[in-house]
Amino acid sequence: NNNNNTMIRPSTLLLRKLITLPPLSPTHTSSRILRRLVPTSSHVIEYQPILILQCSPDLIADPAMRKSDGHEPRMLLESLEEGKVVWREDVGEDDGQWYDVGMVIGEIVEDDEEEESVEEWTWQAYLDEPDE
Repeated sequence: NNNNNTMIRPSTLLLRKLITLPPLSPTHTSSRILRRLVPTSSHVIEYQPILILQCSPDLIADPAMRKSDGHEPRMLLESLEEGKVVWREDVGEDDGQWYDVGMVIGEIVEDDEEEESVEEWTWQAYLDEPDE
C-alpha cells in the first residue's frame, strides 16, 4: 500500500570550495594579495585567473636559486573550480598585509540549495614576473 502523505523532495547539494592561500612550494610560508582579478559575486570558470600574489622569499627553498636574497616572486593563480566567488571582506588586496599559507580568503559557491559540502579549492599557479 502506497502512503500518499509521503512527500519526496529532491535534494541538491550546496558545494562550497574554500579559497585558501595555497602552499606553492614545500617551503612556502606566506603571501600577500596584490590583486584580485575578479570581484566578489562574479561567476568564474575553470582555468580563469583570479589572483596575483606576492610570495615570501622561501617560495624558492634554495637561496642560490633566487634572483636576490629578499626576492619575493609574484604568482598568478587560476581557479580549477566553477561557481560564484565570494571574497572575505576583512582580507584586502594590495594592503601590504602578509597572510600565512592555508588562510581562507574566500570561497567559490557552485549552487544554493539545502545540503552543504565544504572542501578546499583546486588551483594552478604560474610565475608572474617579467623576463630579464
